[in-house]
Amino acid sequence: MGSTPTERVDGERHPTADEPLPAVVDWILATVVALVGLLSIVAGSALVFLVDRDELAAGIEDGTVTVTVGTTELTDAEALEVADAVVSWTGTGLLVVGAGTVLVAVGYLVARRRAHRRSEADEPASAYGTYAVLGAVVTVVLSFVPFSPALGGALAGYLERGESERTVSVGALAGFLPAAPVLAVLVFVLGGLIAGLLTIGQVGEAIVVGATLFLTAMLVATLAGALGALGGYVGGRFAERRATAPRPRNAPDNG
Repeated sequence: MGSTPTERVDGERHPTADEPLPAVVDWILATVVALVGLLSIVAGSALVFLVDRDELAAGIEDGTVTVTVGTTELTDAEALEVADAVVSWTGTGLLVVGAGTVLVAVGYLVARRRAHRRSEADEPASAYGTYAVLGAVVTVVLSFVPFSPALGGALAGYLERGESERTVSVGALAGFLPAAPVLAVLVFVLGGLIAGLLTIGQVGEAIVVGATLFLTAMLVATLAGALGALGGYVGGRFAERRATAPRPRNAPDNG
């Protein structure tokens, strides 16, 4: 008998689905995420352990380091307080985010290995997380392209399949994930800036700068998620249309 295409059966006939991504993809994605985390740890360590207050003072004095806060002119002493706080908080943020990213990579790999074991035992297993992370990696790689979150979201939505109701959410996750570590580091940068401004008595500037940066970060996160969701929807619809398109038979069944 001739071979027949694999079909998904869950109570009714569905279009032919592609094979799930191989386990090596999980290892590649986990490695990429872990490397990003390690780079963040290296950068944070450099700021925390290599940049000290004396070096900042020397840089401010010779003009190598400049600190500008709105229209307010800071003295060298005030600039040193702000710069020292920002560097300290930023270094700590990079260390925390880097360690968290590495842990996420390890946790992702463990979760995916368990999913593969369930799949081998004919138990339900979802690759939702894999598709989201893969779309996030594509978003980062194509970050030089305008609206790259939409492209990463489209890939995630396409892989999640058109018949799934989660193409929009997986696309949104793929668009948001690359922004999450950046936003987390920005929170620490913002904390350092506010702490430095409060130290020199610039309460008004601290409020204005803090509110501005916070709203900007929220806008970026919302835009990334929205573009990813739009891409996920388009990718899902494309996958659905491709799966339901009639397929010509080029050769007769030799059964």
